[in-house]
Amino acid sequence: MDLLPSKNKHKYFKGNLHGHSNHSDGALNPQEVVNKYKEIGYDFTCLSDHLWKDTKFAAETVLQTKHLNQKDFITIPSAELHCLGKKYVKDELWHIVANGLPLDFKCADEKETAPRLVQRAIQAGAFVTIAHPEWYSLTFDECLSLSHAHGIEIYNHSCHIEAQRGFGTAAADYLLQENNRIFLTATDDSHFKMQDSGGGWVMVAADKLSERSILNALKNGQYYSSTGVEIFDFKIDNYKVNIQCSPSNQVCIVGQGAKSMSQNGKNITQAEFDLKKYPSDWFRVSIANDFGDFAWTNPVWL
Repeated sequence: MDLLPSKNKHKYFKGNLHGHSNHSDGALNPQEVVNKYKEIGYDFTCLSDHLWKDTKFAAETVLQTKHLNQKDFITIPSAELHCLGKKYVKDELWHIVANGLPLDFKCADEKETAPRLVQRAIQAGAFVTIAHPEWYSLTFDECLSLSHAHGIEIYNHSCHIEAQRGFGTAAADYLLQENNRIFLTATDDSHFKMQDSGGGWVMVAADKLSERSILNALKNGQYYSSTGVEIFDFKIDNYKVNIQCSPSNQVCIVGQGAKSMSQNGKNITQAEFDLKKYPSDWFRVSIANDFGDFAWTNPVWL
């Protein structure tokens, strides 16, 4: 059974789910952001400008971007949602990414909680993810309170290069250990005030390059996340998992508790794991190469 459509037979679209323009606190205008992502080989981007009432860094409206769409490049109306109540941050603001929002989606008020905000965005049709958990010290209880989100950022490039707090591995695994079927995303969180674009992305196996197709594929987990490693094939047959990828030096199966399996070496392009006796209800695959690049599959439940 194919866990991901084979890259040799299916079209994949490269996209950034988390980024900003001067509609909020980004350095570039929306057209310039689109131009930048198109120049570096992306198929779509999401201008997820901050949605909050503080105009010093945010806007109170979702940015209309459809006029920026082209035949071979699209945008998806998005926002980084905020509300009060986050621990360990001076402004107490939560950060939640929502892709595919209606333009009339309302800014949170001072009483709306993060779990309610996530639910409201999901009900509005968005693909909703928990942003940069390591960067602002998301607690275990806070993770669990948002377990109804579609996903969590396993990597945030801006947070990595600014603070070396860009990974979300621990938070993602907390949720998985508690049997929450959550997806993983890699993003830029680009503001273009430094070289923070093109560092983390998703490769989406959609039927076509359209907002609806991309969002459907995201919600169904039909994508993988990357900072440079490619995944060409990912399948399971009679509990034997086979992964084909670009040359790497480590392919890991990660599961419940501290359970893991790995293959290590030089220029690994194919790895196979027998999970018949693997003591875990779920697993995810993490791949790394000699250059410090990664790829992550979404978790698979056995």
